[in-house]
Amino acid sequence: MFGKKVKYLRSSGIIPCTIYGKGFEAVSAQVSAREFDLVFRKAGRTTLIDLNIGSQGVSAVFVQDIQRHPVSRAILHIDFKVVDLKKLVHVEVPVIAVGESPLVARGDALLNHPLSMVMVEALPNDLPQHIEIDVTCLDAMDKAIHVRDLAAQTGYKILNDGGDVLFSLGQLRAIQEEPVQDVPVEPELIRKPRAADEE
Repeated sequence: MFGKKVKYLRSSGIIPCTIYGKGFEAVSAQVSAREFDLVFRKAGRTTLIDLNIGSQGVSAVFVQDIQRHPVSRAILHIDFKVVDLKKLVHVEVPVIAVGESPLVARGDALLNHPLSMVMVEALPNDLPQHIEIDVTCLDAMDKAIHVRDLAAQTGYKILNDGGDVLFSLGQLRAIQEEPVQDVPVEPELIRKPRAADEE
C-alpha cells in the first residue's frame, strides 16, 4: 500500500522527502514538484532554502540528495539537511569559466576543465552558489590556472590542494596528419578476345 501511495503522490505532482540534521529529529514530508523545481533552479545545492516544516516552523536547509528515475529522470525522492547557521559547513561548489582564452578563440587550442567542483568551507549564509574564474589569461599553451591562483575570499575558504588544476589548454590534435596527395589513376585497357575468323 505504501508503494502505491508514493506512486500516486508522484503522479499528482507531489514528491516525498526526508528532512534531517544534527540535533533535528528526522521527519518524512512532501513537497510540491513544481515549487521545488522553481526553487532548486535558483538555489542549487549551495544556497540555503527556507523550508516550512509544519508545526516545527521554518528551518534553513540544503538539498542534500536527489533520487531520480534512471530513464525519465523524474525526481523520486529528496533529502533536505537542516543546518546550524552559526556553524561552518563543507560543501562542493561548481567552478565556471568566464571570458575566453585567446588561443581557444582563434581555434588553436581547447579549454581543459579537469576540476569542475571545489570543496568550500563557510558559514551557510556565506556559501557562494558558484565560483567564476577568468580564463582570458590563458594566452600560452604552458599556462594553467591552479587553486592557489585564486584570490583569497573573506566569506569562504577553498579546501582543495593549491596545486590542483582548474583550467588549462590542450592541443586540438596530438599529431597533425599529412595531407594525402591525389595520384592519377591510369585507365585499365580491356582487350576483347578476337573472333576465330579474325585469326
